[in-house]
Amino acid sequence: MIRSDAVDVPDVDLSFSRTVPCALAHRRALGEVFVADSTQVDRDEFVLAVQVPRAHSLWGDRRIDVHDPFAMGEAARQSVFVLVHQYLGIPREQPFTLRSFTLRVVDLTAFADDRRTPQEGLLRYRTRNRSGLSTGVGVLTLRGELFLAGRLAMEVTAEVVGMPPDDYEVMRAFQRARQPDSEPVAPVPTVPPGLVGRYDERNVVVGVPVDGGSGEVRCRLVLDEGHPSFFDHAYDHLPGPVAVEGLRQAAVLAATGAGALPHPVSVVTGCEVAFSTFGQLDHPLECTARVRGVTADGSVEVAVAMYQFDEQLIDGTITLVSWPVVR
Repeated sequence: MIRSDAVDVPDVDLSFSRTVPCALAHRRALGEVFVADSTQVDRDEFVLAVQVPRAHSLWGDRRIDVHDPFAMGEAARQSVFVLVHQYLGIPREQPFTLRSFTLRVVDLTAFADDRRTPQEGLLRYRTRNRSGLSTGVGVLTLRGELFLAGRLAMEVTAEVVGMPPDDYEVMRAFQRARQPDSEPVAPVPTVPPGLVGRYDERNVVVGVPVDGGSGEVRCRLVLDEGHPSFFDHAYDHLPGPVAVEGLRQAAVLAATGAGALPHPVSVVTGCEVAFSTFGQLDHPLECTARVRGVTADGSVEVAVAMYQFDEQLIDGTITLVSWPVVR
């Protein structure tokens, strides 16, 4: 059992000795479940214990000596599923999806990797707009605070849209009916891993970039449906985690290409994404990225988007800092 007595950390006793059931986190493999335990504090406040394995094939593949904040972003995403199923009474078979997700690192030093212990902490979610989510179309808003090493490390917000299964099927059929027939996705070589801060080429999800004009970088999203993390189970649409990782990698290419980052070894300290529709797996997807500006502390803000069928699926901003951080 682990108890945190820091003033601002939730006063709860949660265990890191096992994971929650895979189905609650919408994962198939035990090693892909990052939520260990949870509790309800009051009607609209919940706390979850989260842990990311040190040797994870995706999140351990980094060229920095701090844990990847995106790994805890994935833990926060899974925590949303656990919360709505475990405490809000939403059945596993009821479709719901993220409409938007925001991540902001408050204290990067809290992500330090001591090379000995897994990254684990407490995630506190407060919910709003709960009514209607379990009986029909509804939008649930969650605001979260992640505590690592007894410190507030990251803030997250999420909007979840739920709907009855029949409505979901009608919506998906309508979307496909108005889109062109699928076309074979020709193989595209990915960029070398080092150009996006990786070691393992299997974790690279973007193709060679092309100049989109006006400082914009465009690159294909390269999908490996056998990837053990991005495609932990079968999907009927583009999974959010691989889409956002593609945008992160496109942002790194744009930032280094523009000279805003001195090298690809960087850390994400901010991510804001809004999802407008589902991406299909049987038609090419394109990532775009353009440096928006460099802040006074050296953070690089990159505007990112994803397109399919000439329609924007995702719009957002990725914030990067070079590593080691130079002030």
